[in-house]
Amino acid sequence: MSYVKGLAGIVAGQTKISSTDNQRLTYAGYPIEELAQKTFEEVVFLLWNTRLPDQDELLRFRNDLVSKMVLPAETIRLLSYIAREPQHPMSILRTTTSLLGTTNDVEHDEPPKILSKMLTAIAAIVRIRDDDPLIDLDPTLGVADNFLYMLTGKRPNAELSGMFNTVMILHADHEFNASTFTARVVSSTFSDYYSCLTAAVCALKGPLHGGANERVFEMLSIIVENEMDPLSFVAEQAHAKRKIMGFGHRIYKNGDPRAFILKEIAAKLAEETNNQKYFEIQQQLADYMLKNKQLHPNVDYYTALIYHCLGLKKETFTMIFAACRTAGWLAHVMEQRSQKCLIRPNSEYIGPKERHCVR
Repeated sequence: MSYVKGLAGIVAGQTKISSTDNQRLTYAGYPIEELAQKTFEEVVFLLWNTRLPDQDELLRFRNDLVSKMVLPAETIRLLSYIAREPQHPMSILRTTTSLLGTTNDVEHDEPPKILSKMLTAIAAIVRIRDDDPLIDLDPTLGVADNFLYMLTGKRPNAELSGMFNTVMILHADHEFNASTFTARVVSSTFSDYYSCLTAAVCALKGPLHGGANERVFEMLSIIVENEMDPLSFVAEQAHAKRKIMGFGHRIYKNGDPRAFILKEIAAKLAEETNNQKYFEIQQQLADYMLKNKQLHPNVDYYTALIYHCLGLKKETFTMIFAACRTAGWLAHVMEQRSQKCLIRPNSEYIGPKERHCVR
């Protein structure tokens, strides 16, 4: 056996859900560039069934998901206390995800209901923390549109609807990333869905996996609020040996395919919401990093600005990422269950040997 740090490049399992082979992101064989034009419901159906739905299936699936975007009264009552705690929203989400598995009759909850409840719970956390009233679902809207409506209190127009559906699709899955693999490990023990999702949220909460979009916007805010020259800021960070957030990816050495799509959305939203200064700074930083460090923006780089343009606080950015990624987590939990195989790797022992207790 050979040890590879962080399991980099190690094939830890097989999946039909998504792939990053040849630095291309595909869901069930479909390139993300084509799927970005679909609706979130179509892509969720694809991730869960490895095929796209026909129109009748899509309508039933959408109606099923939307109808389930309701939380039990007991969950709302408890959330009204939990969400107001001073902890980071990801800590609140960790507790809330576990809570969803304990309120009302959850023994027979299946992925459609679980996804819908997670989206509604995340929107509720945001609203409660902002002292805003909770928003009831609108049955005339789709899943992504309802989620955005519940977050902001504003029904999206057709253009914003299309852009937000694309954002959710691009974040829906990414093969065996840290949180997804964590969910699969828990699923391999045949634990329940909510336990798998709670573990995934815990993994995403770690700063080496989630939270990069939040730190990207912190960086942009420092530059704007202090009226700094972006390139001077980069020089200061380099001198202090600090990382410039939002650049580079373990897999995509020639650029993250999701970032190319998100860049266009960020540019449009920045113009429409009078946030061009942030986008201009992003372009200056991106040009510098590519020229001097040969690093491209990743999925978090433009997502940070998009979420800001939607009126969301930076502390909630990773939680919104979790809302999108729940669809993929559930797909992998179901697939791992079907494989009926406990994930239990070996380790290489490097501690002391041949020690004995002496009386």
